[in-house]
Amino acid sequence: MITASYLYAKKVFHKQIDRTSATNSLYSEVGMHQGSANDYIGVFCSMMEGNGYKRTINAEATRYYLENIKIDYGFNQVQIALEAVSQHTIYYGKLGRGNLRSIEKIVKEFKTQETVSM
Repeated sequence: MITASYLYAKKVFHKQIDRTSATNSLYSEVGMHQGSANDYIGVFCSMMEGNGYKRTINAEATRYYLENIKIDYGFNQVQIALEAVSQHTIYYGKLGRGNLRSIEKIVKEFKTQETVSM
């Protein structure tokens, strides 16, 4: 589901398909609930724009999205995506429901990798 959601999110971001069609396709093709599909697409778009987001995707999906943004779009774009994820973890932490430690760890790993790569 994560792989499919990433591929459809890219299409939505690049305006190759509308969001409703993408969420419906994710439901029919891989059984992803339409609400979740919509959230995953929204998170990808926020990552690409560097905007913090409010809906949470799991750590595995966060890692997959960041890895593939790096592969597909390069160093500068993954830096923008990392900023969005960082903003999200700060937002979530302020809600009083705990922190997203596993996602914070992923952000730290990516930032460390990027520092070493420079």
